[in-house]
Amino acid sequence: MFYLLKLEWMKLNKFIAFRIFIAFYIVLLPAILLLGKRIPELPPPLMTNEVLFMFPTVWGWLAYVGCWLCFFFFGFLAIIAITTEYSYRTMRQNIITGLSRSQYFLGKFYLILAVSLLATAYYAFCALLIGYFNTPVVYWHKVVQDVAYIPRYFLMCFGYMSFGALLGFWAKRTGIALFLYLSYVMFLEAILRWGIHLQLWKHPSMHFYPMNAVEDLTPLPFTKMADEFLSNYGFSLFLSPAEAAITTIVYSSLFLWLSFRLVRRADL
Repeated sequence: MFYLLKLEWMKLNKFIAFRIFIAFYIVLLPAILLLGKRIPELPPPLMTNEVLFMFPTVWGWLAYVGCWLCFFFFGFLAIIAITTEYSYRTMRQNIITGLSRSQYFLGKFYLILAVSLLATAYYAFCALLIGYFNTPVVYWHKVVQDVAYIPRYFLMCFGYMSFGALLGFWAKRTGIALFLYLSYVMFLEAILRWGIHLQLWKHPSMHFYPMNAVEDLTPLPFTKMADEFLSNYGFSLFLSPAEAAITTIVYSSLFLWLSFRLVRRADL
C-alpha cells in the first residue's frame, strides 16, 4: 500500500495543478466560512452569523463549504491524476516495469482514500479550531453533538473522487473528462431529476441519483427545516444521513468496480 502511494506521490508532486488544488483547499476551507463574519445580518431563520462559527452548528456549515471545494478541487484532482497517465503513457511504463493492472488500479484507489482521509482530518481540525474560538462557553456535549459530520464528510469527498476517477478512466482525455464531470454534477443530473421526477413521476427515487446522494451527506444546514416540499409531494427534501451514506457507498463501489474493469481492458 505505502509503496503504491509513494509512486502516486512521485507522479503527482510534479504537477503544479496538484499543489494549487491542495493549497486552495487548505486556505479556502476556513476562509470562506470566516467571511461570514463580515455579514451583519442573515435572513430567517438564522438571524445572526454566530451560528456559522459556534458549536455544534459549525460542523454543518463548514461541511457545506467543504462540499463545494471537494467537488471542484478533489474531483478535478482524481480526473487529472488518471488522464495524465494516458497522456504521458506512464500507465504503460508502470505496467511494463513490473506493476500489474490490479496494482496500478490499487494505487489510484489508495490515492483517493488517502486524499479523502487527509481532507476530512483537516475539516475536523478547522471545525474544532473555529468552534473553540467562537463559542462563548464550550461544553463537551455541544462539541460532539454533530460530530457525525466527520464520516459523512469523508464519504462525500470519496464519492466525488470515485466519480471523477471513473470519468478519467473512461474518457482518457483531461478536457473531455472535466467537461463531463462538470456537466453531469452541475446540470445533467438536475435536469434528469426535474424532467423525470418533478414533471412525470413524483417519487422519492428522485433523491437516489449518485451526486445528489453525495451532496445530501452535507446539505445546506438551514434547509433541513424546509417542509414545503414534504407537504406538496409527500416525501422529504433530502435523504436522511443514513440513506445518503448507504447510497454513496453503493455508487462509489460501483464507480470503482467499473474503473477497475476499464483498467483491465485498457490498451497500452
